[in-house]
Amino acid sequence: MNLHAWQRNLQASILTASDQIQQPLNQGNISRERKIAIYADGYFLRLAEALQSNYPALFQILGDDDFYTLARAYLSAHPSSHPSIRWFGDQLATFLAHGQPYASVPVFAELAAFEWALRHTVDAADAPLLTLENLQAIPAGDWGQLSFKLHPSLSILSLQWNAPKVWQALMAEQTPPEPQCLPQPCLVWRKPDLSIHWRSASPAETHALNLLASGANFSSICEALLSDDINDVPLTAAGFLRTWIEQGLITTA
Repeated sequence: MNLHAWQRNLQASILTASDQIQQPLNQGNISRERKIAIYADGYFLRLAEALQSNYPALFQILGDDDFYTLARAYLSAHPSSHPSIRWFGDQLATFLAHGQPYASVPVFAELAAFEWALRHTVDAADAPLLTLENLQAIPAGDWGQLSFKLHPSLSILSLQWNAPKVWQALMAEQTPPEPQCLPQPCLVWRKPDLSIHWRSASPAETHALNLLASGANFSSICEALLSDDINDVPLTAAGFLRTWIEQGLITTA
């Protein structure tokens, strides 16, 4: 067996926790199977540790044993494929939403989605922010065709449960509230001082933000807001835009 084949089989043995080398090794006092099991356990524990780092509140609410059971099930369904361990767990919210027994407690999936959005703000790209002065310098006749870009750290979550409140209590080492169906869009982003912020948003506001993300111009956003039963659409849209600029959600790039 050549070196490449041996390395490939060793990797497969570690990933599957089964002996796929099928070649005599210098075993010493420890069997080959035991050596492979040690490496396989170490590999899993390192990934489980990364998952715990990305989802600390979910870890707290599940507890050690159930969280590590979840980690094994998730690893089996979504083997680590990114060169950076930072990205292990990017599909966990979807996994929880559709896999049993976790899907029967939908707040788990939404808590994971919220925590992943918080994590995303840490290493999202930076971008220069649009200011009110920039906006005032735009000729009135150009407003209809204006389009804006959202800050790379911004996540727009359509939550149906009180996951942010659960997270907040867990991070404060308090007893979390009972899961409650509470449909409420949520925005998560990073400010220039590197602080992480989140807040609830109205359906009309998230509608407008999603349109911005798709490249729609200001005129198209105003037209779309007509379907949201907004009384004064131009004033509402202008108010949204001012808030987004003041909170650092819109960039010039």
